Amino acid sequence: MPANGALAIVGESGSGKTVSMRALLRLLPDSAVVSGTAEFDGTDLLKLSEDELRAVRGPGIGMVFQNAMSALNPTRTLKAQLTEHLRWHGSCGRKEAVDRAIDALDRVGIPEPQRRIRMYPFQLSGGMRQRAMIAMAIVARPRLLIADEPTTALDVTIQRQVLDVFTKLREDGLAVVMITHDLGVARYVCDDVVVMKDGQTIETASMDQFVSHAQQPYSRRLLDAAPDVTTDGNDTPGESRDDTRADPVLQARNLVKVFQGRGGDVHAVDDVSITINANEAVGVVGESGSGKSTLARLIMRLIEPAGGMVTFDGHDLLTAAGSELHGLRRRVQMVFQNPYGSLLPHLTAMANIVEPLRVHKVGSPAERRARALELLELVGIPRARAHAYPRQFSGGQQQRLAIARALALEPQLLVCDEPTSALDVSIQAQILDLLDDLKRRLGLSMLFITHNLAVAQRLCDRVVVMASGHVVEAGPTRTIFTNPQHPYTQALLAAVLPIRTAPMPWQANTAIDTRSGDLVELAPQHWVRSATAHANPGSAHQPSS
Repeated sequence: MPANGALAIVGESGSGKTVSMRALLRLLPDSAVVSGTAEFDGTDLLKLSEDELRAVRGPGIGMVFQNAMSALNPTRTLKAQLTEHLRWHGSCGRKEAVDRAIDALDRVGIPEPQRRIRMYPFQLSGGMRQRAMIAMAIVARPRLLIADEPTTALDVTIQRQVLDVFTKLREDGLAVVMITHDLGVARYVCDDVVVMKDGQTIETASMDQFVSHAQQPYSRRLLDAAPDVTTDGNDTPGESRDDTRADPVLQARNLVKVFQGRGGDVHAVDDVSITINANEAVGVVGESGSGKSTLARLIMRLIEPAGGMVTFDGHDLLTAAGSELHGLRRRVQMVFQNPYGSLLPHLTAMANIVEPLRVHKVGSPAERRARALELLELVGIPRARAHAYPRQFSGGQQQRLAIARALALEPQLLVCDEPTSALDVSIQAQILDLLDDLKRRLGLSMLFITHNLAVAQRLCDRVVVMASGHVVEAGPTRTIFTNPQHPYTQALLAAVLPIRTAPMPWQANTAIDTRSGDLVELAPQHWVRSATAHANPGSAHQPSS
């Protein structure tokens, strides 16, 4: 690849993307056997001694790992970590090392680098940590940078900022290899693509050729499974049904949640109202820290609000206690973001599904086992795997198992908190198809928390946009995506990286006011927070649906 080129390596989890790149720098366990050739600047990396390879790591090839918090040392400042890297290689003295570390932080777009360099990783936001890790990879001024899923689980705006750093680095002459399963990321940064499956390269092409004329069936399946945000109304769910206002399943009104910290009180959820109707999926989107997950936990009463009310099927969830609360929780179930963290690892798949039935004393032991087997089939897991443990399933299968457990008690409302954020596009598509099918067949209502706008557009009937604990816009999915009115919503949509079309013009904007004004109904069921918008006659200042 050329000196400032960019190559994407794409494929599902387990395809060999990360292993192949780690093999270049000999970062695999001692038990791994590596063969073949890997030439860098005319030298075969696989023939170098450990000491010779150390001289290549850093000054020659830098690497950005997927999880910044795991890769950075939480007990040491950025200054200590970046300068150590330089001084270990003997590149420069102490003062020059500090100057180059500050310059690296500045190059990746970290504001006030002279101040931030004295901070610890936990004092930085997720996007800042990711940039700091990129800075550590480029501080020794390598010629090649390998980035392993550098934007997984980042918000669309933070992702765009991080990827713009890579684009700028390319302009400075740095070559980039991007490992990713996000085809939008690959299209935005890279010129060429390698598709991997089962440890082998199955297709190599320019990015434009790959998107328009992928040759291999596997490559075409990856492209078909990857959702794109559409802003022209095509492939967008229609307007909410006319009768949805008549049959609310859940109503939350003026919810407030305040967390206390050393820096003062944080209003994680501030005067938020939301309604979910029968057989309806409502998406809640926004950046990390917007209050999405806190809202879900308030509705589930996993945490107590500082104010407001929540009614489910006419019952006050916040005052319910004892047997009443126990019964209501049976009808509202949650699917968490990390299935492996929420499933009981010491229980089999069947036992995990049986557990809520046992807790709520539903059926006999034989009936519970029969129900578990039915649910496994419903979510696409063969009965033969009923006695396997969670660790023996893939990530997508674990999420299916978590959904099966949540459905065991036949709930009316399913609360899903980022259930597809870390999944491959093909597995993500399967989970979304499953949830949509279950919604239609079982009459489920859903609250779907996500920062992936394409996922929200694909599944949800209505969308609520949150920022800084507030609702800034809410309305039917088609309306939000084709006619967004709040600048924050517009910025989120502009930051999305499409696969099949050119990205929208975008620039980072931290000055958007997301707190001022009231929620005004500009059109039927379309609410926008604005101090200047004109409401329809008779509209209120809280969304009713």
